[in-house]
Amino acid sequence: MTDPLLEPFSTRNLTFKNRMVHAPTTMNMSDDRGYITDKAIGTYEAFAKGGFGAVCVGATCVRWDGLINERMFGIYDDTYIISHRELVHVIHGHGALAGLQLFYGGLIPGVGATFPIEPGMGWIPGTKSWGPSGKYPIGNPKPGVVTTEDYRELVEAFAQAARRAKEAGYDYVSYHFCHGSLPHVTLSLLENSGRNDEYADHFLFCEQIIARTKELCGDDYPQIPRMCCDENYEGGFDVDYFVEHYAPRLHALGVDAIDCTFGSMLPAKSRNPDLPSGDVIGGGFYVPNMVALPFIKQLRQGLRAKGIDMPLMGSCNVNTPQQMRTIIEDGAADFFASCRQSLEDPDFPNKIAEGREDEIRKSTRTGASLLTGNIFNKGVAGSAQNALVGREREYRIVPTTRPRKIMIVGGGSGGMEYALHAHEVGHDVTLFEKDSVLGGVMAWAGNYKTLPNMEQIAYQPDWHKTMIARKGIKVRLGEEVTPELVRHERPDIVVVATGGKPALPQVDGLAAALENGFARTIDDVLRAKGDLPDGPVVVYGAGYGIELALDLAQQGRAVRLLDPAPSLVPANYIGSRSKYVLMWMAKAGLASEQGVTLVRVGDGSVTVVADGAEEVIACAALVVAPDRVPHEPLSRALLGTGIAVQILGDARKVRSYGNAIHEAAYLARTI
Repeated sequence: MTDPLLEPFSTRNLTFKNRMVHAPTTMNMSDDRGYITDKAIGTYEAFAKGGFGAVCVGATCVRWDGLINERMFGIYDDTYIISHRELVHVIHGHGALAGLQLFYGGLIPGVGATFPIEPGMGWIPGTKSWGPSGKYPIGNPKPGVVTTEDYRELVEAFAQAARRAKEAGYDYVSYHFCHGSLPHVTLSLLENSGRNDEYADHFLFCEQIIARTKELCGDDYPQIPRMCCDENYEGGFDVDYFVEHYAPRLHALGVDAIDCTFGSMLPAKSRNPDLPSGDVIGGGFYVPNMVALPFIKQLRQGLRAKGIDMPLMGSCNVNTPQQMRTIIEDGAADFFASCRQSLEDPDFPNKIAEGREDEIRKSTRTGASLLTGNIFNKGVAGSAQNALVGREREYRIVPTTRPRKIMIVGGGSGGMEYALHAHEVGHDVTLFEKDSVLGGVMAWAGNYKTLPNMEQIAYQPDWHKTMIARKGIKVRLGEEVTPELVRHERPDIVVVATGGKPALPQVDGLAAALENGFARTIDDVLRAKGDLPDGPVVVYGAGYGIELALDLAQQGRAVRLLDPAPSLVPANYIGSRSKYVLMWMAKAGLASEQGVTLVRVGDGSVTVVADGAEEVIACAALVVAPDRVPHEPLSRALLGTGIAVQILGDARKVRSYGNAIHEAAYLARTI
């Protein structure tokens, strides 16, 4: 039976070899003037080589003053064409269509500013933060207002940029008519209010851009706008409004497809209080899988009811091949437009075509660009899971002419990643793990009973284990590596990837309670899949224990969450998850009690002090969830042995699994 993801599809002017498209993504990989770099070419080459039907180069600014990132692609004049031609060449070289998304910032410039900026300006010199009214600021708290003449000049800037795209060889142009850009906020019923010129017509700006591009590029040059089809705000336009007022005009313009998105960045009240509008753009960890699917189906139904037949691209929070197939089922989209999953595994279309779906590195949706900030904070697009993003050419495997014997201590994310890279280079690798299974912290970090999407955390260790087995890498489980064992094995290199451990507080009675089982570390609780004795539970340490306390509360358990710090600071890895955690805690009647110090652990009770007052709390169990510290037991013991030692991940400094993966990929290439 034919896989629907692999079926070709024809729009008005294009034929796609399959239904998988790399969606336009802000990469922040240009030089300081917006020209294409070798880093960018290598990254987009990987997408095309991975088997996508089309690869759309993301967010390319049409005029300097619309920049939102300092390394955003530009196509400001004809001198940019030559570097884009090289990018088109590598995309076409692997049989994919090449698209270019055109962008202008509008209200977004100023996001990520770390110093005061003048009203109406972005933080990048020469950029402007402005919209049709300036009533809903995004980047600058005091945005300016776009004049009628500026709108007209920007129409020409978009169209001239499209002409350059065609001359560079792109098969189609896309437009960033979404997510807070000037075209989107002009469409907005909230931001575009109170004007008395022609741009009070919300759709006119987009319409003029498409029409002028037709004049310059020809009626048959394909245009695929990426549209906000529902603002998801109270008072903003919804799918029904889009179908009634915007879709007919798009259809009349003859666009090849709509790349549909839902949600916005405006500071407005979301229509659904449980799902912020911004999370429907690029959903975080706790956002429902396929969050946009109901909107896509509603859009499709509305278009059909009006007799409008326009191909649709759909995306957002899609991780697995089956979810991708669901996105393109009858009554939904025609294409799956991949963003984050492309970064985690750009080869996933090939793996689907070749029957290797178990080798797909599915996104955990955690830490998209952990090592380099993020695209709105002076960083480049990246992947916590895939260290090759942006380094594809730099990190190409060069087989070694001097194979070394490598002993890797620790079978977590860093150790397994190192093993894969070193093995591929040609070294003799053995992976040692003291537990009975590989995976490390990531294997059990998602063992909560009520929190959604936690199964995704295990995607990364599951992929690692699959690939370790498939490559035939030697693994020794249940062995704790000592200096004596290292000397006996006589490796050339020891890689210490032993991770971190809880920094247990010095509290009277805690050691005995950990020994007899009344107290447990959060590590032990999650390893046991959250099983605790019946009765009230005290969780000490909100930074790491906040999700466990919430999970227990949502199970109906009596739980108190105590923390010694004066204010709540969730652990770094929780990141954007914290807004959902706090929202759900409020619903569950759970709060973190700050400034509470654990002073004594007894038999069935704990004693704490807060504001100088002592309290004895009876409970069935104490869970200790302190900060973590590196666990690195080997390097000093191996001094003078002649054995080289490399330390990576939390064994070096407690951070994230993404840091361990990136360090492993780098260090394995320095041998």
